[in-house]
Amino acid sequence: MSEHDQRHGTRRRDAELETEQRPRTPLQLHVPNDVGEFAIRRFVEGIISELKQSPVGVEYTSTTLLGTKRTQYIAQDSGTTFQKRLYDPRLGWREESVRQLTVQDELVARLTLDRPVEDGQWARRRDCCRLRPIDVLRRR
Repeated sequence: MSEHDQRHGTRRRDAELETEQRPRTPLQLHVPNDVGEFAIRRFVEGIISELKQSPVGVEYTSTTLLGTKRTQYIAQDSGTTFQKRLYDPRLGWREESVRQLTVQDELVARLTLDRPVEDGQWARRRDCCRLRPIDVLRRR
């Protein structure tokens, strides 16, 4: 390999790493995606930080044959505990309290999913994770 190729390869890896380390804005990400796990962890850290500082929550929506499922996380009090709201079209809303580490782990797990290719129009829709104002989340 020539010296030029080696320098070019190093520059490319550095650029890829820089891109992966930059947080995504606005705080929204679709699944499946081409983002590395390190960048997803940074993205989730940014979300958790916003949840603690602003009157916003995070909503993860996924489309299935039975409809749209929603999982919402809203910070409570000091931000160490979160309200987790789950919506299933068949079962309605459920709520529970979870710790910050649980929120982080669940979001990272969902955002790193590779959704299998399925037949039918519903499979063309992508799951989405995004910040929303709390009043918008509560009206859903």
